[in-house]
Amino acid sequence: MRFYYTIFIQIAVWMVIMSIPVYLLDSVEKPPGLIWMIFSRIVLLATFFNLVYYAISPLYFSGKKRAFYWLAPLLYAGYVALSVISDLYIPSAQIREALALPNPEFGGDKMFDFTYLPSILSGLLIFGIASALRGFSEFEKKKKDEDNANRRRLEAELALLKSQINPHFLLNSLNNIYALSLTDTEKVPLALLKLSDMVRYILYECNKPKIELEKDLEFVHNFIALQQLRLPKNVMLLVDLPTGNFAREIEPMILIPFIENAFKHGLTTKYPCVIFISIKIEANRLVLEVENDIFPQKTEENRTESGIGLANTRQRLERGYTGKYLLDIKNNGKKHRVELIIYL
Repeated sequence: MRFYYTIFIQIAVWMVIMSIPVYLLDSVEKPPGLIWMIFSRIVLLATFFNLVYYAISPLYFSGKKRAFYWLAPLLYAGYVALSVISDLYIPSAQIREALALPNPEFGGDKMFDFTYLPSILSGLLIFGIASALRGFSEFEKKKKDEDNANRRRLEAELALLKSQINPHFLLNSLNNIYALSLTDTEKVPLALLKLSDMVRYILYECNKPKIELEKDLEFVHNFIALQQLRLPKNVMLLVDLPTGNFAREIEPMILIPFIENAFKHGLTTKYPCVIFISIKIEANRLVLEVENDIFPQKTEENRTESGIGLANTRQRLERGYTGKYLLDIKNNGKKHRVELIIYL
């Protein structure tokens, strides 16, 4: 389709160029053969232009510069020679008289001005235009290739980060269900059902670059419901999640590490504790707020696992939402607070 579009554009451009001298000579009594002379000149120009654009200039940009430096002067010389020959032998005596062209038999300065000089200058002009257009095309192509390569590299990095987060998340969820099975076996079937829904989400949705916002919010809701099954009575859980169809998309599982971190490090059975989770959709932005009490870390292993999830999420935010997110994490020794704003 693009090939035919290029042909159509070229035909249109050359027809416009051909119409200019025809229009300028409208006041002149056109002798027979004038239109044919103009047409033959346009065909010669078009042929030279396409040879430079499609055959000669690509040699330079493909690294075959030696061939370019040999063939470009030869092609240019060939064009000048054909142009001069066509000017000397195609115009009839009537055309020369009507256009005040010199007779080739006499030569002289006028012959150079009207025959040789136009061929030399028109060749330089067409060669320059064709080379410049080819250079611009090659620049755009190179830029597009670089953009595609950067996009593929970014997608690969994001896929790797997701692959690291998903097993980390599943491991923690299975540990929670195991702990629940030791304390309240009646809740285990419901917990497994919730986990099944989340695993289905991970398998069939997380392989996409972005998904519908409501699907990710449903995953967050299932995760919080799973955590509620194992909460001790001394924990106050405050949750504010939006509902509905928001006609927005988000990277899957970009919110869950911050929420998971609150349940992992903000719970204890010794003291009263509060976990606050809020997600709001305001116009074109999502606002996540998570706050939990701070307690001494249980083991070095827990700190390491938490670091993996949050570090990967930071990288995903930086790669997927560059310049489109704000992350503020505060820790005053008593409360840990996260505020994340993503412009969707």
